[in-house]
Amino acid sequence: MSAKKNATKVTKSAHSNQKNSSKSSTSTRTLGVKSRLRWSVWLLIKVTIALVFVLALYSIYLDGKVRSKFEGQRWQVPVQVYGAIKEYRLGDKLVLANLKRALLANRYKKVAQVHRPGEFALSKNRAIIYRRAFDFGAGIEAATPITIDLKQNKITAIFVAQDSATEVKLEPLLLDRILPESKEDRVLVSLQMVPERLLDTLLLVEDRDFYFHHGVSPLGILRALYQNLKAGRTVQGGSTLTQQLVKNMFLTRDKTLWRKVNEALMALILEYRYSKDQLLEAYVNEVYLGQHYANGIYGFGLAADFYFGKSIQSLNVEQMAMIIGQVKGPSYYDPWRYPERTITRRDLVLRLMYQQEIISQHEFEQALESPLSVRKHRRLTKEQFPAYMQLVKSELAEHLSAYQQQSGVRVFTGFDINQQLALQLSIAKKLPDLAQQSGADLQVAMVVSEVKSGVVSALVGGKEAGYAGFNRALHAKRPVGSLIKPAVFLAALERYQRFNFATKIDDKAISLSSGDGTLWRPKNYDGKFRGQVTLIDALVLSLNVPTVNLGMQLGLDNVAKAIHLLGYQADIVTRPSMLLGALNMSAMEIHQLYMAIANQGVAEKSHAIERIVSASGVTLWQFQPQKAQIISSQAAYLLDYALHKVATEGTARSLTWRLQGDYVAGKTGTSNDQRDSWFVGYDAKHIVTTWLGRDDNKPTKLTGSSGALILFADFMQSLGTVNRQTPVPSNVDFVHFDGKSGQAVAQACADSLFLPAVITGLTYQRHCQQAPKTEKTKSWFEKLFGN
Repeated sequence: MSAKKNATKVTKSAHSNQKNSSKSSTSTRTLGVKSRLRWSVWLLIKVTIALVFVLALYSIYLDGKVRSKFEGQRWQVPVQVYGAIKEYRLGDKLVLANLKRALLANRYKKVAQVHRPGEFALSKNRAIIYRRAFDFGAGIEAATPITIDLKQNKITAIFVAQDSATEVKLEPLLLDRILPESKEDRVLVSLQMVPERLLDTLLLVEDRDFYFHHGVSPLGILRALYQNLKAGRTVQGGSTLTQQLVKNMFLTRDKTLWRKVNEALMALILEYRYSKDQLLEAYVNEVYLGQHYANGIYGFGLAADFYFGKSIQSLNVEQMAMIIGQVKGPSYYDPWRYPERTITRRDLVLRLMYQQEIISQHEFEQALESPLSVRKHRRLTKEQFPAYMQLVKSELAEHLSAYQQQSGVRVFTGFDINQQLALQLSIAKKLPDLAQQSGADLQVAMVVSEVKSGVVSALVGGKEAGYAGFNRALHAKRPVGSLIKPAVFLAALERYQRFNFATKIDDKAISLSSGDGTLWRPKNYDGKFRGQVTLIDALVLSLNVPTVNLGMQLGLDNVAKAIHLLGYQADIVTRPSMLLGALNMSAMEIHQLYMAIANQGVAEKSHAIERIVSASGVTLWQFQPQKAQIISSQAAYLLDYALHKVATEGTARSLTWRLQGDYVAGKTGTSNDQRDSWFVGYDAKHIVTTWLGRDDNKPTKLTGSSGALILFADFMQSLGTVNRQTPVPSNVDFVHFDGKSGQAVAQACADSLFLPAVITGLTYQRHCQQAPKTEKTKSWFEKLFGN
């Protein structure tokens, strides 16, 4: 019994020990699990904290990247170069034909009834223009209908919308876009310039919840997934418009998970940092919409021009639908390669527009029936006025660095489309006849400026309109011939105590020796010598020998100073031949020389650029008028008087019938052997420099009056001259001069001259010198029959 009891006790003890051991093991395992769980939780927390920290750091990095580009220079944007801003005031002269030409050049459409921006209508005495939105320098002015009433080509009334106005501005012609080194082309537009229908449709098609999400739209992703599963293929994307903007602006097109993470993060950052309107405007300017050979088409502004040759404000309903359809796939929906696909996509967008009541049923049905109205050729219009643009580019390089030129600046110039086209038309009409007369292949250069401001309004660098090669107006340096003579006579007229128009100058054969012993014997063009001539006749008739004699009396250094005073920058070798134009200048340089002469002695620099404005509307540079009186008012008046005589009695007298007696002034110029034909002429408003010659520098058989003058006259006829009315300075008066001695006389006599002169310090002789009487030779009749 005791053995059994002991065995039972041992068994119970062993069982108890086993049970205790089991409990201890279970407890240990529980403690181990809990410990591992706590460790895992802490590890997860630490990893999460680390990931959050890393994500925060990475988000800060992305934030800096986003802000750096979005708030800095987002794109390398071409320089946009505009012509002159046209202003019309009550009482101004306006020819409707010129207005029509300017509007058509600016891609306005002539219609019977005006409904949308970019359209105009004309009647006999009225113009109705729906001006497009434009920033003239003080913020964007909204698109506005304008009415101009006329009577006998004068503006009698102006209405902006329905309100009466005294003046109105039209947006200037876009001449060209100067591409940056990246060759990235785009036309920046603000939201105010984008049609509301286009924006509404864009959001409808691409992101209808744009104004309600925060950059990423889970609902949009689910909706896209449902539509794709339902269709069995990808028919709709889940990316928001903000995500698309991120993808275009900041990321590559690689389809990786990491790129999608970056896209979402940057979209959230953009939404946090910037307003919806800022993001939408950036998208409108950034979205990829096609390919122009090697260059991409980015933004709706450039796409409107690329596909339709229009501004974005002038697009009609079906064009808006087509261009929005391109967002889905510009290559797949290329209208030139796949017109059927493009029409299908366009019609789908139109249907959405109709369903959401963006367009009416009538507009929807009409748009569905319309064909694709894309341009005939893919290639964008080439630069139309390259010679003028070369002048703009050379000036732009002086005012802005290459980096500054990539920030979307706008350049406003003085370019006038009507003057440019008239210049090209005159060349097309007259140059073939002149070339036939010359028997040679002639080239041409012409420059037109406003007299008062000096702004260049038109320029031609060769006979071929639109030729982008060698610019003869800027770079061809040719002998200027007699065009230099006004500088010689200016130096004399400024010394009024010694010289006046009646001063006698020798016109006799002379020989001048150069430093190396070579003799120079100048001759007059007609080969004749007149003994003595008055100073005014020497200039009006462009006599060489009297000019040389006058220049030698003045001193070559004084003549060189006069040439420099008028604006010639290069060094001058002072030798007698310079008095007859043995100086090589470009048309632009000799044009500058005459600016002060035409502007009553006030110097103004010839220039193309008037103002440069940043993308944000800040004026970066503006032309500052010099308004420096570099020629005395009396000398300027006298020189202008003489140059008018050139146009009525002298070498340019054919202008009296070519321009039907209009009051103009000017000077002819012909270089040795008639290699260069020059004419500089001006009226009250414009100064025009014309050169004709051959690129091989051979003779042309043309003088200044038989060549260049003809082009000037034809251009002025088409432009319409404005007669000069030059005020007479207080110390200038018309005086009688003795024709024999050249001295002022108190009273007129038989051979006296009546000429303007500076009367300050002028001395008078009492009577004219009488010419000696000569016995009259009797005729055979008088000899036979007596007196």
